[in-house]
Amino acid sequence: MSIESEAAKILAGDNGMTIQDGKYETIKIYDSSMNLMPINFTEKEFIDKINELKNALPMKSLRRERNRRLIETDEWALRAMDGPSMTQEQKDYRQALRDLPLSTSPQLDEFGRLTNVTWPTKPE
Repeated sequence: MSIESEAAKILAGDNGMTIQDGKYETIKIYDSSMNLMPINFTEKEFIDKINELKNALPMKSLRRERNRRLIETDEWALRAMDGPSMTQEQKDYRQALRDLPLSTSPQLDEFGRLTNVTWPTKPE
């Protein structure tokens, strides 16, 4: 779903709606029975919501990658329940990953790749 469609769904209330086209001038919103609904938000509200969603993309991307990296280390925590505990380095790594959203200001480059993030080094 495009950011424009997502913005329109959020502003319209997203009750099973279908959004057609992403430009304010030509946007069409249909209810779950495919009845055309009136647009109940202004162009400024629409543009502001698009900008809000775009500004949230770097952090959303950071959290997605951070969560992927945490999942890679879940076995450490699971093994620690029945066997040897995690090393301090493993604990520190997982904590550093969890702290990233508070300690960094992620950005996206022109290709949508995450930048301005220093990832902690995964211990062996």
